[in-house]
Amino acid sequence: MKAGVPSSVGLAMLLVGGGLTASPALAKCRSDCKKQIVAEAKACKSGCGKDKVCKKACRDEKTSDVAACKAAPNPTPPDCGETTTTTTTSTSAVTSSTTTTSTSTSITSTTTSTTSTTTSTSASTSTTEPPCSSVLQWGAPGSGNGEFINPTGIAIDGSGNIYVADSGNNRIQKFDASGTFLTTWGSSGSGDGQFSNPFGVATDGGGHVYVADSGNSRVQKFDASGTFLTTWGSAGSGTGQFGLSAGVATDGSESVYVSDVHNDNHLHDRVQKFDASGNFLLTWGSGGQFDSPVAVATDTSGHVYVADTGNFRIQKFDAIGTFLTMWGNLKSEAEGVATNSTGDVYVSEFHAGIEKFDGSGTFLTAWSGGFNFKPVGVATDASGNVYVVDYGNNRVQKFACP
Repeated sequence: MKAGVPSSVGLAMLLVGGGLTASPALAKCRSDCKKQIVAEAKACKSGCGKDKVCKKACRDEKTSDVAACKAAPNPTPPDCGETTTTTTTSTSAVTSSTTTTSTSTSITSTTTSTTSTTTSTSASTSTTEPPCSSVLQWGAPGSGNGEFINPTGIAIDGSGNIYVADSGNNRIQKFDASGTFLTTWGSSGSGDGQFSNPFGVATDGGGHVYVADSGNSRVQKFDASGTFLTTWGSAGSGTGQFGLSAGVATDGSESVYVSDVHNDNHLHDRVQKFDASGNFLLTWGSGGQFDSPVAVATDTSGHVYVADTGNFRIQKFDAIGTFLTMWGNLKSEAEGVATNSTGDVYVSEFHAGIEKFDGSGTFLTAWSGGFNFKPVGVATDASGNVYVVDYGNNRVQKFACP
């Protein structure tokens, strides 16, 4: 989060803006496309309440979409002229040194470790894998079952059920693997089971669901049916406190990692680690190592990946916060990060689409998801399918990967 931006805007909305520029030689946008763009802008603003900054971001996005439509030679729904230029990233070796500080409740001192890495990035135009293809999508703007307003996080449990943080509606929605609505829970508020802009969501091996309740600066834990189990966290920069609890992830030991964003020039932006009951274990990253880390993920080997959003990069750590490597030069702000069973890493970039890397940061492939595709949360299932929260269209998309 940029300093000075009110937290009520919501993490994803902070990154809305910019976009394509219209060609001066073309000036028409079909009426069916205009209607689609207007409807999406209306849905965007409906989730803003009285927040003027949020509404302005929606207006800017509408202007960008109309410009893209006018610039296209024959715009038709659902794309309406929006195109995505795919550039790729490859890694080259340089040597750098990063100092990481980890603090644990089980010791009385702070330990510092220094690790060397060999990572930098450079632009390329080649891919080593074909992109994934959209095979299913569901959702529409609204507050009914299966509808969304500004959805953000997504998680998948061991049975293939899908949980979506429907941030604008302050609730969690649960679906089966085909997108069929199963149940929902939550409402606006600060009580048990209530939310204020829930952003990230995760599951563990026991079928529990963890929600980063960002506006309430806490994490809430539920069973798979939405029954409230426990909560932890409060506003602040102390141990176990949060500025905005943004991303949440679990590992094979059922530890819980939470990315913590602070509106203080990022001096306290960090990752905090807890056990499954919310007991604090350790933290790392304070002092400027991160700039708005809004998402976190783990792999089967216990590594932790952090979407360092404001720095346009991914950072990789071991389970105790020791820095391992990083890669940057992302095409847009990283809003989400996920891994698959083979250790590959998927990064959702709000204005660019999805990029796939191996666990060392080597670029593999990239793709977009059609008109107004603004990906936020990303998750994978046991079959290697990739599920993406399409914030721009208030829906979820499922992609099959070769």
